[in-house]
Amino acid sequence: MSAAEPNDFFKESRSFTEIKEELFGKYFENRSAGCLGKLKEKASETMLFLDLQAGEEQGAQTVSTFLNNNTFHYLKSIIKRPTLNEKLLTFFYTKSKVALEQAAEALQTHPNYSDLVHPPVLLADAESKAQLTEHLNTGTPSLIFLDPFESIFTSQVLLQAVANRQSDLFMLLRPDNITKAVGGKKVNAAINAFFGEQLQDIGNYSRKEKSKTRRQQFMLDRFISLLNSQEHYTLLFKVNLPGIEEPEHYLLFASPCSRAYRSFKEMLLPYSTWQPDGIPTFIANEFPQSQLALFELVPDYSLPDLTDRILENAASYKYKSVETIYELDSVNTNYSRENYITVIEQLRRAGKVELLNAKTMQTIRVVTPASVVKYKL
Repeated sequence: MSAAEPNDFFKESRSFTEIKEELFGKYFENRSAGCLGKLKEKASETMLFLDLQAGEEQGAQTVSTFLNNNTFHYLKSIIKRPTLNEKLLTFFYTKSKVALEQAAEALQTHPNYSDLVHPPVLLADAESKAQLTEHLNTGTPSLIFLDPFESIFTSQVLLQAVANRQSDLFMLLRPDNITKAVGGKKVNAAINAFFGEQLQDIGNYSRKEKSKTRRQQFMLDRFISLLNSQEHYTLLFKVNLPGIEEPEHYLLFASPCSRAYRSFKEMLLPYSTWQPDGIPTFIANEFPQSQLALFELVPDYSLPDLTDRILENAASYKYKSVETIYELDSVNTNYSRENYITVIEQLRRAGKVELLNAKTMQTIRVVTPASVVKYKL
């Protein structure tokens, strides 16, 4: 299988707001549409939408982004779906009080403001934050855009959201925020509570490792491991500038819902670079390995490794569809649906599996996501 070409979005430097609008805007649309059926089924159910980075740093200031298209696009998307408008509660936060004041003015003068069933809540005081905490503590499903390393408040929201196991976390991370929050001399109480004993290992590693990028990656690896231990599916996407090895941003998604995880993963495929064997790297503008490197880097994911995974799990995957095997096996990996189709076709040709029509259970020769896999071991 030949590697796909990523689209052009990350072939030039993109601002934080541009990345947010491009990626989070798409996920918000997909997830909102996907939740409508559940909301219609449960008359009393509500959902939360939290944008905890509703401001953008410009030098020493943080300015409101409520006036740009992406925030009001969310509101318009809510309004055009009556069920969502009725059930969705929205909260906005930025660490700059000035930016929040600008946001309040922008919202109240916007022509669509009066069409919202629930006016957005600006998290500017203890009362509004307590209101949000109550919703999170009662397990209300939520979609949250945040950088948990940016402020004490966002770290606290991370703790609450992970504990309720009802939140999709869309985290666009600035690398320096990770270093300051986790590797600095002062660690806030929420970060300390989340990382616990891992902070000791992070401190020991950071004292020995000179590379800032490797220190950040170590911190992220521990963060992801902790999210996984809390029964969250995770995917990390690295945003590199063309020709630059160090990531400019990290995009980390975490959710207890496998369907939400797959939706995010499949949304990111067009932006990813690819290995020669067709496995996505989930890196934008992957930096090429130096020709002076003594040893060739072995990829974490490969088609031979995927083949072994599928064969080793024959007892669990027999008589399941290719799509079901993909759903069960691909979580917390880079493997795509197309990778499973490729490998299962190779196994069919090698005589190790047989493909069946899902309706008639007759043998077929063309693999599709619906094909049933019969092992011949």
